[in-house]
Amino acid sequence: MQLKDRPPHLILFGPPGAGKSTQAALLVNRWPMVAISTGKRLREEIAANTELGRQVRDVLANGRLVPDELMIATLRTWLEDIPPDKGFLLDGFPRTVDQARALNKMLEELKRPLTAIIKLNLTVSEAVYRLGGRRICYGDGAEEIIHINDEDAVKRCLDRGGLLVQRPDDLPNVIVRRLSVYEEETEPLIEFYRSSGIVHTIDASGSPEEVANRIIEAVEGDQ
Repeated sequence: MQLKDRPPHLILFGPPGAGKSTQAALLVNRWPMVAISTGKRLREEIAANTELGRQVRDVLANGRLVPDELMIATLRTWLEDIPPDKGFLLDGFPRTVDQARALNKMLEELKRPLTAIIKLNLTVSEAVYRLGGRRICYGDGAEEIIHINDEDAVKRCLDRGGLLVQRPDDLPNVIVRRLSVYEEETEPLIEFYRSSGIVHTIDASGSPEEVANRIIEAVEGDQ
């Protein structure tokens, strides 16, 4: 069943390795909506040296979080730019219950109620496999993210003179710590939204297409 009355308004939660960016790319092809990764948007603002970029550059460089008031005001601007016939998918916000409360208030004012909260689930062993085997191929041409067990991708990288590099935060002990931090941050948010009846826990194992289909079935099944 297709969404009938309005395009979806979604929040996507998922641990490192769950494939949030991949799912966002697949879901915007399913429904008319705009994917907003707050981290990516802020990096783009910094690179473009916009007023916002200049405001957050020093904050992020010093390891601090962007103040809630600035983040909410910025997100409101991004959402107001989305045409009324399109929905949105948020990735990276909210991160705290206070942010979630502020987001609810803003969405009520914008008359854009949430359709669903998607929580991707991934086992620790699967996350370690995915991220621990992740490599970035640097060399001629565009950077490419591959898995060390993908022999064809590894050969393709080496054949073009590329160099396979592992990110420091993809080491197994770091991955486990990142997963722990994610759970500590996310569980209070899930509890905050649970009473709304729109939280869907989705198995993030399997192919990207299989995971996307699970999300689609959960969201459209509510309509």
